[in-house]
Amino acid sequence: MSPGARRRRLLLLGAAVPAFGTARAVLGDDKPFSPFVTSPQVAVVRMLELARTGPGDHVIDLGSGDGRIPIVAASRFGATAHGVDLDARLVELSQANARAAGVAQRVSFARQDVFVTDVSKATVVTLYLLPPIVQALRPRLLGQMRVGSRIVSHDFPFDGWQADEQVTFFAPDKNDGRGGESTVFLYLVPAQVHGRWQMSVAGGSIPGGLQLQVSQQNQMLDAEIHAEGRVFEARDGRLRGDRIGFVASLPERPAGPPVRLWRFEGQVDGASIGGIVRDEAGRELRWQARRIAVR
Repeated sequence: MSPGARRRRLLLLGAAVPAFGTARAVLGDDKPFSPFVTSPQVAVVRMLELARTGPGDHVIDLGSGDGRIPIVAASRFGATAHGVDLDARLVELSQANARAAGVAQRVSFARQDVFVTDVSKATVVTLYLLPPIVQALRPRLLGQMRVGSRIVSHDFPFDGWQADEQVTFFAPDKNDGRGGESTVFLYLVPAQVHGRWQMSVAGGSIPGGLQLQVSQQNQMLDAEIHAEGRVFEARDGRLRGDRIGFVASLPERPAGPPVRLWRFEGQVDGASIGGIVRDEAGRELRWQARRIAVR
């Protein structure tokens, strides 16, 4: 390997960046502040794999350090990417690393506070930040990102928000080369379905006049179906981005017992839902719903 090639490789691995050690707990106006710690290379790949990153994605890395996550997103997964960091030296290093990797046209970096970064165009947001920052960013991420977008956090989950997926693995280059365990958490931005919905099922095997009442906690749902003064529990309610699913035992005639189990699956589009409902025998019907109240 030539000296020039070796130097480029070291840059991409972050070997030219000293660890800053312990940093201030706060920065300026009492915002939480993270020290710079590089993400292990295996963690970078696992984060982007867990998010199913591809050529159609735009990745934003909050606290991008030496730029390795945006660079790998572009060079290995074909995405466009943007990284932000408060340290101007790291921004300059990231830009140099992107040029060395041949992805400078697909990757950009900026010196910016993560708390003011616009993430509305991101389909994937990556985080390797301390827990107070992860928690503080949550309202901004949920408020700006589109339904179905992915958030991937390395080592530090969101409190009170169950990950849609997570994976734990050994990272040999963690802890200054001593190795260690890493966990990556994937969160899908869920649709908002809290409230009351008027339902209809085509085919006549399920009584009409149904209403679906939903209480939502992130992607987890508590739901029940109201029909002619009766209430039927809807179990296993869950969102995966804009995809909704639940099961319910319903009668086949208005006054009959709830004798048949149906699995509802659908796609949420603002104030409407449309999809397929299947019984235990595999029979399929179309169903749809429109929101009539948000409480």
